[in-house]
This record gives sequence, structure tokens and C-alpha cells, in this order.
Amino acid sequence: MTYIEQLKNSGGEHLGKADVAKLLTAESGLQEELFAWAREVRRDNQADDVLLRGVIEISNHCQKNCDYCAMRFTNKELNRYTLNPEEILTLAATIKDAGIHIVFLQGGQNPGNDHILEQVIPIIKNELKQEVLLCLGERPQSVYEKFAQLGADSYILKYETSDAALYQEISHTPLERRLQYIDWIKAAGLKLGTGNIVGLPDQTLESLVNDILLDIRIKPDFVSSSPFIPSSNTPLQNHTFGNVNLTLNTMAILRVALKTPLIPSVSALESVYKDGQTMGLNAGANVITINFTPKKSQDLYKIYSERRFVVSLEHAKRSIENAGLRIRSRED
Repeated sequence: MTYIEQLKNSGGEHLGKADVAKLLTAESGLQEELFAWAREVRRDNQADDVLLRGVIEISNHCQKNCDYCAMRFTNKELNRYTLNPEEILTLAATIKDAGIHIVFLQGGQNPGNDHILEQVIPIIKNELKQEVLLCLGERPQSVYEKFAQLGADSYILKYETSDAALYQEISHTPLERRLQYIDWIKAAGLKLGTGNIVGLPDQTLESLVNDILLDIRIKPDFVSSSPFIPSSNTPLQNHTFGNVNLTLNTMAILRVALKTPLIPSVSALESVYKDGQTMGLNAGANVITINFTPKKSQDLYKIYSERRFVVSLEHAKRSIENAGLRIRSRED
């Protein structure tokens, strides 16, 4: 009986720290078994069909000064932009016309955009009849509650790393505070998305194991893992790329342990490897985000600087087909 078979016979959801560490570093045959197990769990939980989300990057203004992000407020080389309500609603209608029923509004942490969100969220929800997903940074509990009242369905706030010292070093704010915001999102009745970055400076294997254990404790509705990609005009611009195998193994472990959450195959995988998003789907993912931001703004939304891969609908369909999967219909 193989190691994976032993874990499967024990239920799989009760992975210990040693099990997570071994699976996280899986290579060759063990990795193939892990990915096959993740696909099996995804299929058994009726989560095989891939969900598409349409993202609109509404603004690159940000209050934060995270060392890994070129949208940090001290980056004076970046031209800033904010889409107006009319632009956002036109793009949201385009997302609906493409057959995608989740409008994902993403932007830097900037309370100055709240008046825009107050206008567009109810229209997207009630008139366009679309689900609304937000990723707009750390906000007071009352603001998360307000977003829910306006019609938002879900909110993404990644903790990035469970290592408190490392989080403080790269984001210059306490991890404890970040986790408090995550609790507030859940308390507001919003579905929660969170996750980590693989390959941060001085990140240890133990830290990555603890990331996975934190995800298991939080039990988010969707959870992601992304390889670090260095970005120009940041303190980490010369740091090495994150390890894709560790990222894929993290995704597979989360599928096995949590079973039902939505797990995106992130664009960063494609930035590092051709067909990287297909690799993510083969490791247990079941979400791809399509970019509907206008080209002039895409170039200014500096998540991964010049190495950014902008996902088109055609690319997503091709990745899903290559993984032998299908797109989830609205009726599913």
C-alpha cells in the first residue's frame, strides 16, 4: 500500500503536520499520486466543472506599502488610475454577455473608491443579476457589512503568509490585524476567499506547512496559492521566483483536506510556465479568472509587473479543455 493509499484509507481530511510536510515536497511519482487524489476528491464532491470569474481592476491606488507589490503607495514611478462607475458597469455587462455570472471587482486598498462601489454593486447585483466578488483590501468591520448590504456576495483577503514575523517584514503591519479582518469578512456574511504566496524571502518549509494548516482552520469558501513573482520598483524586485511545484502541491493538499472550496488556477502560474493554468487544474483547481479590464488600465495594474499574464476567455477555454474539464454553466 502506497503512502497516499494509507492517507486515503484514514479519511484524508485529518492530515497531520508531518503528512502535510511530506506532501508539500512531493515530486515525481508521489506528486502524481497526490494530484490524482486531488482530482478524485474534486470529482467525488461534484466540483469538477470549472467556474469562470470576470475581473475588473477598478483602481491601482493603494494605501498599503507591501514590499512585493508595485502598487505600493511609495512607488512614484506608477501612473495611477481609477475607473468611473459608467466604465465599470459597461464592463460588467460585457462579462454577463460573455456568459460569465461572477463580476469580480478588484483594486488597491483605497476607501476613496467607496462612493463608486456604492453605485455599481447594487446595479450589478440587482439589475444585471450577477454575483459580486470583491478584493479591495483591509476595511473596518462596518464597511464589510455595508458591502454585504449593497449586494456583494464574497470577498477575497489573502493572509499571504502565516509567519507573523515575515508578514510584518513584507507588509509592515501585524498578521494578527490581517486575520482580524478575515474574521470580520466572515462575520459580515460574505463568502471568504484567502490564501498564501509561495516563495517569499526567508520563507521556510515549516512556514508553508503552517499556511496550509491555517487554511484548514479557517475553512474558507475559496482558497488560493500563488508563486511569488518579483515586480519592478519594489524592494523585492531582484528576489527569485516562487517554486511552482510547492504551489501546485499546496493546491492539491488543500483540495484533499478541504474537499469543496473553490480553488483558482491563478494567472501567476501561467506567468512562470506555459500551460501553467492547466497544471493548476490538474492539481485540483476549479476556477479561472478572465480579465476584462481595459488594456490601458491592465498595463498599470502592476501585480506582476512586466511578467504579468493577462487571461483571456479563449485562453481559459483552452486550458480547461486541455485538462479534460468543462466550464460550469449558470444552472450548475
